[in-house]
Amino acid sequence: MVEQVRPERPSRALIAGWLGVLVGAAGVFVGTATAVLRAAGREIDLDYVGAGIVGGLGVMYLLGAVLLLRRRMLGRRVLITMTSVMAVATLLVIVLNGASHGWRFGPLDAWLVLNAVILALSLSEPTRRWTLTR
Repeated sequence: MVEQVRPERPSRALIAGWLGVLVGAAGVFVGTATAVLRAAGREIDLDYVGAGIVGGLGVMYLLGAVLLLRRRMLGRRVLITMTSVMAVATLLVIVLNGASHGWRFGPLDAWLVLNAVILALSLSEPTRRWTLTR
């Protein structure tokens, strides 16, 4: 009798890790590009402090995501912490802004959804295969 082999889908933690890599790389890119453009004399809305904050958050997302992809529990904790803090902060800004300026869908809502998705995927329990390969 031939045994059927089921194709394995990637674990939820690995999907969260790759989403974290994308968010982290984007943060580092935006922070670096902002600093370079400001140093070149171009006037843009984000200043050096904002660029440093965005770049630093990107580094933290990237650190957590890379550690999670390497199947380290510390990476899972870092990514859970980053996404939960950013989701709560974003939700607070959305609520305060919506109460004063009216409710409408915008980029902050998409950022909130992205953080909620990464958080939910990071919170999922590690599979047996995931814990065995650590």
